[in-house]
Amino acid sequence: MLALKPEVLTNSFLGFASEASNILHIKTEQNYQDALEIMEHLFATAEDIKDDPLNDLIEIVSRAIVKYEAEQEEIVAFEKEANNTSQEISVLRVLMSQQNLKLTDFKDEIGSKSLVSMILNGKRNLTKEHIINISTRFKLDPAIFFNLRIA
Repeated sequence: MLALKPEVLTNSFLGFASEASNILHIKTEQNYQDALEIMEHLFATAEDIKDDPLNDLIEIVSRAIVKYEAEQEEIVAFEKEANNTSQEISVLRVLMSQQNLKLTDFKDEIGSKSLVSMILNGKRNLTKEHIINISTRFKLDPAIFFNLRIA
């Protein structure tokens, strides 16, 4: 005999599915934002152990988020561009964004504004000397400039 009655389980699940419908089947930007907010709450609440029951809910909500994002043209285009951007250009762009830097702000580390522009546009590469200079200035590990992911 089952310890849990099928009707109880079914009714509990239907109640959950009804309450969480907008994050289980994301259709709007507001649903998406709600799902992201729920994920933040779940990450903050869940214990860092394998068998935490909230991990199942995290997996369910994350699948809904991934599905929604895969259907959004601007997210897909951004992901495609990000995947096609070299690690060194990404690091340089992040530094510029976070530090509110302009092309001319790398004069001492890279050189002219036009050289920095060519690097950002993928027409030239950072040299070993550029990487050392930037790493020293911003106190970074030079390895951050290299894509070390194993395919």
